[in-house]
Amino acid sequence: MRALQVSKNGRPSEALEIVDVPIPEPGPGQVRVAVAAASLNFNDLDRCYGRVTTIPMPPPFILGMDVCGTVDAVGEGADPWLGRRVVAITQMAQGGLAEYALAPIDSVFDAPPEFDDAEAAGFVIPYHTAHLALFERGALRDGEGLLVISGASGLGSAAIQLGRACGAHVFATAGGPEKVALCRALGAELSVDHRESNFADAVLDHTGDVGAEVVFDLAGGGFLRDAWRAVARGGRYIVGGFADDPDNGTGGVALRPTCIGNFSIVGVIGAYMGHLPPALRRMGFNPFGRDVAESVHADLLRLAASGDVRPHVGQKVPLDGAAAALEAHEQRRSLGRSVVLVRA
Repeated sequence: MRALQVSKNGRPSEALEIVDVPIPEPGPGQVRVAVAAASLNFNDLDRCYGRVTTIPMPPPFILGMDVCGTVDAVGEGADPWLGRRVVAITQMAQGGLAEYALAPIDSVFDAPPEFDDAEAAGFVIPYHTAHLALFERGALRDGEGLLVISGASGLGSAAIQLGRACGAHVFATAGGPEKVALCRALGAELSVDHRESNFADAVLDHTGDVGAEVVFDLAGGGFLRDAWRAVARGGRYIVGGFADDPDNGTGGVALRPTCIGNFSIVGVIGAYMGHLPPALRRMGFNPFGRDVAESVHADLLRLAASGDVRPHVGQKVPLDGAAAALEAHEQRRSLGRSVVLVRA
């Protein structure tokens, strides 16, 4: 099969090559997906460069965290999935940018019938992660304020839609007028170009100095201190990503502002595991189980059917266009989700 492999660490145009490799066989608790489309993620950039990631992976390996396709083979315990059109987070969150990919059944879901393959491929990670962040971890409620930092990204655009669907007042930051306009179109009542204005001041002005009860930060780095200023008293700051952080979330930061701000810090990871091996737990890894996954997916299917959520696919590229698309993502020139049409 054709696959997009990280052969060495470096920028995507240097690190990636299309290779022919054997079709993988599913093991117990796994399915094999005949991949129609796969999404590109910021973590794919980290993996190309060999930066710190949740799951370290030395080259060579096949890139690709989330896919849409049809299950064409199953391992022991996965028989009910055979022949179904699915969205899935791939095994070890890699291997999806290939004609066939393996996925654990804990991370396999029915594809929303309302979405085409590209939209469905751009759905599972951002919408599941945003749902977990806003409702499981952030306890966002109707009428509260939600600030989404990096609102024009795949995960940010999902959070804006989910916040609006639950009745929150949604505020967003983005870089540049096109991205600001996208945030407004998705439902943000306040959309701030962080290149032109201080977003914390804008949120405080808009809310009469109350701030946002939930801040979903996908950037970190230089956005952190103003993000903390924008949290309402008793609010929740959700650590969702590190797109602006050269240390990828591993550097130190002064904690005193959390005391004077009277707010909570919560983390989230968009992953599911029904049985958590003790070794992973002792490393600090502690994802939700399949029961939560099914509850989240059922709610997302409801919202997809009602039209309240729909992935914004900014660009679709063939397999040999993935490197350029990732570099556009790195240069902040992408909108929403970038999707690879694997069989194009």
